[in-house]
Amino acid sequence: MRKGWMAIGGAAAALLTSTAAAQDRAEASAEVTLVVTETRLVEGTMELVATGYTFTEGPAWDGARLIFSDIPGDTVYIYTPGEGAPKLLYAPSANANGHTFDLAGRLLNAEHGSGALTRWTPESGRHVVVERFEGKHLNSPNDVVVRRDGMIFFTDPPYGLGKRTAEIAYSGVFALDEASGKMVLIDDAHARPNGLAFSPDEAVLYVGDTATQTLWAYDIAADGSASGKRLVIDLKAEGLTGNVDGVRVDSAGLVYLTCPGGICVVDPARGTLLERMAVPKRATNLAWGGADLSDLYITAQSDVYRVTTRARGVGSSSR
Repeated sequence: MRKGWMAIGGAAAALLTSTAAAQDRAEASAEVTLVVTETRLVEGTMELVATGYTFTEGPAWDGARLIFSDIPGDTVYIYTPGEGAPKLLYAPSANANGHTFDLAGRLLNAEHGSGALTRWTPESGRHVVVERFEGKHLNSPNDVVVRRDGMIFFTDPPYGLGKRTAEIAYSGVFALDEASGKMVLIDDAHARPNGLAFSPDEAVLYVGDTATQTLWAYDIAADGSASGKRLVIDLKAEGLTGNVDGVRVDSAGLVYLTCPGGICVVDPARGTLLERMAVPKRATNLAWGGADLSDLYITAQSDVYRVTTRARGVGSSSR
């Protein structure tokens, strides 16, 4: 795959100081106003790029193309801008949901049907990376990201269990050192952990909980262990449909996620909602794409959309 910011004395000085202060305040106010009015999601730019699927999920950008899943369709597709409708990448997919890329640009898949985290390449097909924790089969890995040192982080709610019996009695957030096989349970207290993403410096891991419509943050150590769990924001909104699901981060550290009402942009430092943009259908996930990673691709039930942003994406789903 391609891989794909002298002191002045006297009354005159006081006057100058007062005038300068007023000017500074005016300039500061103008700057604040500019930040508030200059949205990251560009209104009027959303376009439908693919349609006709059962339930789309797992968008990821390989440097030139978008990979996404049709979970019930048991198929993974690849969309190349400017080249018409998406094409088949591989099937069956074990009802693959989330996707990302490892350090070598190989596709990682969170599979609902198998309850495994796998790697797929055109040359060798599907290979299981992990399917058990402490001897018990995982529930149904949902979304996955890779840190710059190669460590894999994923969520494991029970959405895709189907007829399988749950062996793990909680919905986990995990870290995996693939080289050693060591796994760390980051959290077992979320009702339905779903999308996840790292801050630009990878010191903080963000996790969305679909059941509670909340976004959480953790400080992550080198070995994958976590501390400082904290609520970033509660995005419940009466009268709006949609869920906290997919999560992404831009180079400035703002968090983009699906949410009630469409797509939300959050300032995690202040725990504030900056923007909310409607999507024609209920959004399920999102991923950065385009030549400079300033496009945001959105999976939404039967469709895939693209919207222009005034940001630049980061993260392992954009190689």
